[in-house]
Amino acid sequence: MLKETVRFVADLCEEYPEIQNVMCGLQSAYCQRGSVSREFFGLTKIYCHRLEWADDFRKVDDQILKFAATVPEEKTYYYYDMFRERLEGRLEPTTSGHGAIDLILPGCHKASGLKRLAKRRGISPEQCAAFGDGGNDIEMLKYCGHSYAMTNAPEEVKRAAKYVCPSNEEDGVLVTLEELFLS
Repeated sequence: MLKETVRFVADLCEEYPEIQNVMCGLQSAYCQRGSVSREFFGLTKIYCHRLEWADDFRKVDDQILKFAATVPEEKTYYYYDMFRERLEGRLEPTTSGHGAIDLILPGCHKASGLKRLAKRRGISPEQCAAFGDGGNDIEMLKYCGHSYAMTNAPEEVKRAAKYVCPSNEEDGVLVTLEELFLS
C-alpha cells in the first residue's frame, strides 16, 4: 500500500471516532494509541498474534497490506458505502457484516490468494473447496470448484456459491467436509 494511501485512510478514519482500526502489515498488525481501547487491543491480539501499539499509523515503518475496521454493527453498510465512495480507486472495502470492514488493495481478495497457492501447489480451481458467509467471500466462492455458502449467508453470497451448506451454528463446514472426504 502506498504511504499516501495509508495517510489518507488514517486521516479519513479520524473523521469518524467510532471506527476502531487495525492496520495490518507484513511485519505486524498495529492499533493506534488513543483510537482504540485496551480491551479492543486485547481482543484483537487473539486474532493478530503479532500486534503492536503505534503512536501514529502514518509513521509506522512496515509494508501495509490492509486495514481492518470495526464499526458499530448497525452501521456496517453505512460505513461500507462511505469507504467505497471516499476510497474509490485507492482501496476496496469488503465486509463479512457484523461491523467488520476490510480495506484492501483492488484485486487483492481471498480468491487472489487462493489462485497463487493453487498455482504453487499445482492444484486446479476445480480441486479447491471454499466456504463463505459474507461479501468478502464472493470472489473465493466463484473461483473454487466446490463452493459452499452457509445457509445464513446473504443472498448475494449464496448466488456466488455452487452449493449451500448448514450454518456455522450447525457445524456446516465440518459436516460438509466430512461428506466431501467420504465421497
